[in-house]
Amino acid sequence: MTYREDNRVAYENDALRLDIVEKVTGKAKFTTDYYPKGMLWAGYVRCPYGKALLTSYDKEAALAVAGVLDVEISKTEGVYAGDRLGHLCAESRVAYDEGMAALKLRFKVQTPKTDPDAAKTPLDDVEAPENAGKVAEVLGDSDAVVEATYRTQVQTHCCMEPHIGLVDFKGDHAIAWGSTQGTFSFRDELTGVLGLKKHEVEFHCEYVGGGFGSKFGAGAEGQLAAKMSKRFGRPCRVGLSRKEEQLDSGNRPGSVQYMKVGATKDGKLAGGRIHVAGVVGPAGGGGGARNPSRYNFGEVARSSEEVHLNAGFPRAMRAPGHPQGMFAVEMMMDELAAKLEMDPLAFRLKNDPHETRRAMLKAGAELIGWGRRTADGSGEGPIKRGLGVAVGDWYNTAGGATVTVEVYPDGTVVALSGSQDIGTGFRTMLCDCVAHQLGVPRERVKVRVGSSELPPGPASGGSVTSRFVAPKALGAAEQAKQGVLKLVAQEWQSEIADLSIKDGVIRGGAREMDWAEACRLIRDDRLTFSVSEDGAYRSKPTDSDAVQFVEVEVDTETGIVRVVKIVALQDVGQAVNRHTAENQVTGAVIQGLSFALFEDRILDPTLGAMVNPDMEFYKIAGPADVPEIVPVLWRSRDDVSVNSLGEPPVIPTPGAIGCAVANAIGARVRTMPITPARVLAALTGAEGGGA
Repeated sequence: MTYREDNRVAYENDALRLDIVEKVTGKAKFTTDYYPKGMLWAGYVRCPYGKALLTSYDKEAALAVAGVLDVEISKTEGVYAGDRLGHLCAESRVAYDEGMAALKLRFKVQTPKTDPDAAKTPLDDVEAPENAGKVAEVLGDSDAVVEATYRTQVQTHCCMEPHIGLVDFKGDHAIAWGSTQGTFSFRDELTGVLGLKKHEVEFHCEYVGGGFGSKFGAGAEGQLAAKMSKRFGRPCRVGLSRKEEQLDSGNRPGSVQYMKVGATKDGKLAGGRIHVAGVVGPAGGGGGARNPSRYNFGEVARSSEEVHLNAGFPRAMRAPGHPQGMFAVEMMMDELAAKLEMDPLAFRLKNDPHETRRAMLKAGAELIGWGRRTADGSGEGPIKRGLGVAVGDWYNTAGGATVTVEVYPDGTVVALSGSQDIGTGFRTMLCDCVAHQLGVPRERVKVRVGSSELPPGPASGGSVTSRFVAPKALGAAEQAKQGVLKLVAQEWQSEIADLSIKDGVIRGGAREMDWAEACRLIRDDRLTFSVSEDGAYRSKPTDSDAVQFVEVEVDTETGIVRVVKIVALQDVGQAVNRHTAENQVTGAVIQGLSFALFEDRILDPTLGAMVNPDMEFYKIAGPADVPEIVPVLWRSRDDVSVNSLGEPPVIPTPGAIGCAVANAIGARVRTMPITPARVLAALTGAEGGGA
């Protein structure tokens, strides 16, 4: 058995995405493209400091601006930069901006908490877990022990389409649009604000420019738009600016992860002490990093805490808690392997219990050329190359959705799902499932998604959309197929079981009938089939295992890290469409690379304000930073369903890059992002590559 013959997915469907032309030509309409007549503009009055008291403001001056309709200050204490203190509503964008300026906000700045290390509990003061004594014995008996602290930064949400809600309240019903990951959760949230029933709110999100966990429900934007629309009887729009996106649309929380882990001389993990401090907002939680995970760590005494800073709140972000956790885990794995004088890949193969990942590790090593790997920091000259590896996975539970397939007398097939396409290719997946099961060209299939008027579907979170919807789409298409075959069987006076459809042609013995001709046998307006059960189209799931190998080039004179190549092996289960599947893997890898090397929320230690709330100084990986990415679609079993694909490919990337940098320079940069300054600091022996 070899990897190429038995595990790499055969690309049966190489068709392009459905929405390419619409997005390239601008025909695709996002929420921000809707400007109904009489539309109002509203937004939030915000605190510009990490912690401050609003001491004065001129409400009368703001209301005196022509076109300003409403000003309300609901609280006077701001506990993070971007904190919502009130709102302003106006008849135009110009009036809105002038009204905000006229408020002349004045603040008394207080001392904010901005330093995670100063705010967290000293390790000696952390209450020891019950098994701490046993772990101390394990560490004492270990042949190799590594003790280190790893830090990951806050990564802010920065969607291509900012958060926006547009609501048109009409008294007994409302029409709304929004950029969201949840068609039905957005609608349901509006019902409470508007005092309407679910069937009285019509919600649309036909095209969405990304979410990554930050766009569930109507949010503050949709709620304010609904409130103002109901009050003034006019459509109202609330959309975040790029600065507001950085400050108040949520973030991946930071972390400070202490690890002291031991291993035996034969390369087996024995156990250790782990403490995770999650860096979050001024209240609440969400800072958990998934450490330890994936490997058999043995006896572990783990503790955790939330570190509260005066900065924006965490929100779900692609694989919450996993990329930061696996950065620490993979760096620790490499440090232990080095201490044991073992190859890092061999060390992982000894400690990863998952058979599929072990097979992927071996295959990926061949693809990246792991045999070229040299000892840490042993390369000649100032430009040094290094290789790193890391793993991840995701779960594949079942869930609810309904898909409707309609067949019309002219041969048109329409697939309907209320779930949203947040840019991942959900339309394409739905179309290809239906076309494949019917046996017709995909050009026959039209798709409608992203409306509360359509059959209910899941929100795009936890990588559930495709795996929940695909089995129902296949089931509805199969029922539609049988419905058409029944008409043909009646026409030919034959048995349905003797008929088949392939490439849009129905065959039975020596007879043939084109799909369009068969559909003309439909006597009603259409045939309609709806399916809400998985039926035969969901098998026992696999894990969405992920393995990535990274090659980097590091300039030891400047500290600049350039990623040369990433091989990303991903267990996708049943790949519906090659392009959408590979796009998901590639996009996640780029996001993980950006997290590892560039993105970083920087806070002013005195004022608590974010000093880089834009897309110029909040650095995101651009085209010149993206290496050769080799997505490898893997299928561990032939009888598997559509797997989760959004979350798992982002998990291994930061850890693999961190390990590759360490291999290149012979020093560990234990703090992300791995900037040139931290690389140079690590080369000079600074602990963890600098703060």
